[in-house]
Amino acid sequence: MNKYLFFIFLFIGGGFVSCKQTNSDVELLEQVERYVEVYPDSAMQLLNLLQYPEKLHGKERADYALLLTQILDKNYLDSLQSDSLIKIAVDYYKGSGDYVKAGKSYYYLGKTLVVKGKLSEAMEAFLEALAFLKETTEYKLLGLLSEHIGYLNLGQGMSEQSIGNYRQSIYYYELAGDKIGEIYGCRNVARGYLAEQNNDSARWYVNKGLSLLPDTTTQVKSSLLHVLGLIAKSEKRYSQAIDFFVSAIRSNINTNDGLRYYLSLGYTYMDIGKFALAEKCFRHCMGAKDVFISSGAYNYLYLLKKEECSYKEALLYKEKSDSILEVVSNDKLRNQLLALQKKYEAEKLIMENRQIKLEKENQTYLYLFIVLFISGLGFCVIKKYKKKNIRNIEALRKNEKTIEEYLYKIARLEQKEESEQEAKKETIGKLNRKILDLTLENKKIRNSSSVEALFVLEELKQGRLVAERMTASERQSIFDFLDLVYANFIFRIKTDFDVTKGELLLAALIKLDFSTKQLMIVFDCEVKSIYKSKQRLKSHLRLNKDDSLEQMIAFY
Repeated sequence: MNKYLFFIFLFIGGGFVSCKQTNSDVELLEQVERYVEVYPDSAMQLLNLLQYPEKLHGKERADYALLLTQILDKNYLDSLQSDSLIKIAVDYYKGSGDYVKAGKSYYYLGKTLVVKGKLSEAMEAFLEALAFLKETTEYKLLGLLSEHIGYLNLGQGMSEQSIGNYRQSIYYYELAGDKIGEIYGCRNVARGYLAEQNNDSARWYVNKGLSLLPDTTTQVKSSLLHVLGLIAKSEKRYSQAIDFFVSAIRSNINTNDGLRYYLSLGYTYMDIGKFALAEKCFRHCMGAKDVFISSGAYNYLYLLKKEECSYKEALLYKEKSDSILEVVSNDKLRNQLLALQKKYEAEKLIMENRQIKLEKENQTYLYLFIVLFISGLGFCVIKKYKKKNIRNIEALRKNEKTIEEYLYKIARLEQKEESEQEAKKETIGKLNRKILDLTLENKKIRNSSSVEALFVLEELKQGRLVAERMTASERQSIFDFLDLVYANFIFRIKTDFDVTKGELLLAALIKLDFSTKQLMIVFDCEVKSIYKSKQRLKSHLRLNKDDSLEQMIAFY
C-alpha cells in the first residue's frame, strides 16, 4: 500500500514542477517580447535561457517561433532561409483573434518567401498581414508592409502601383513618428517616378526627403543624391549628374552602395566621352564582393572598349562578365539543391526520432500494463484464495507462461520493425541517387537551353535584333527558356488560349519585364502599335477592359 501512495505523490509532484516550469517560460517569453524591438541582442540572450523550447505547446510555442524569427532577423542572422519556424506562429495566430501577432507572423512569412523567390506567395502573405493590421495602431509595421508590397510591384514592372504603396508607407511612418522611414519612403516614391520617367515628381520627392534629413551624413542621403544624379543624367545635364554622384560617394557609409554609385558615375563619364575617367570608375568596382556589381563593371568596360574600337579587350571583358554571371547562376542552383537536401534530411531525422520515441512509449506502456496487471492479479489471488496453494501455484505458472509468450511476441514485433526500417532506408537511398541523377540532368538541360535564349534576349534589348529578322530557332529558344524558368509558361498559354506567334512573343517579352520602349525597338514600331498589340493580346487572353495585362502575365 505504501508503494502505491509513493507513486501517487510522485505524479502529483511532477505535475507541480511542470506547472512551475511553464509559468517561468511564459514570464521569460513576455520579457523577451518587451526587449525584441529595442534591444534585439539582449532579447536573443534572454531567449537562449529557455531550457526546453521543444516542450512548449499552444500559444507559448507560437510566441517562441515568432520571437525567434524576429530576433534572428533584427540581429541580421540568417533567419529567413526556412519558413517552417514562422509557419508555426502563422498557423496558431491566424485564428486566435490576436490581430497584431497574426499580422507580424504573416509579415515575416512574406519576407521568408521573398528570399526563397516565391514572389506571388509572398505578396499573398503581405496582403494577409495588411488585412489583419489595418484596424490596429501598428503604424511602423504597416509602413514596412506597404514598402515591401511596393518593392514586389516595382520588381514586376508595375511602377504606378508601387508608387501608391510607397506613398501609403510614408503616411504610416508619419503616424508612427518614424522620420527615417518617411525619408526612405520619399526615396522609394522618387525611384518609382524615375521608372515612369516622371522626373519632376521624382525630383520633388527627393527634395522632400532631403529636407527631412538631419544635419548628419546618413546612408539614405547618399541614395537620395544618387537619384538626383540619375534624374540629371536622363535630362543630359551631365555636369550636375557627376556632381550628385560624387556627393553620393562622399556621403556614403555602405561600401556596396558606394560601388553602385561609382558605376553610375563611370557610365556618365562614358556618355560625355571621358573614357579614361570612366575606365577608372569601372576598374574601382572590379574587385567588388557583390558579384552583380563586379559583373556590371566588366560589362561597362566591354562597352567602353567597344566604343574605343579595342575589340580584343572588349571580348575579354565580356567573357569575364558572362563567366561571373554563370558562376552566380550555378551557385544559386547549388544552394537550392543543398537547401532541399537539408530539408529532406531534417524531415527524415524528425520522423525517425518520432518513430523511435513512439516505439519506446508504447513499450513502456505495455510493460507498465503487464506489471500492474500481474501485481493486481497476484494481490487479489493471494488475498482471496490464500488457502488454495496448489491452485495459486498453477495460476502463477500459467500467468508466467503468458508473460513469456507476450515477451516473445514483442521481440518478434521489434525484429520485424527493424527489418522494415532497413528496407525503408535502402529504398530511400535509391530514391536519393535517382534524385541526384535527375538533378544533374536538369542542370545540363538548363545550361544548354539558357545560353542561346539569354544571348537572343540581350540582342533584342540592345536593338541589334528585331522580331522580323528573328529565326524560328531564336524565337523557339526564348519560348523554351520561359518554359524552363516559369513552369511551362509558354506551353500553358498556347494550350489555354488561341494566340498567334507574334502575340506569343509579345507575352513572353512582357513576362521578361521588357518595357514599352524596348518593345517598340523589338517590333520596330510606334507606341500606338504596341498599345494595339497589347489590346489584341488582352482580348485573346479573355481579359476585361479594366484588367491589367502585365499583372495577369506576371502571376499566370
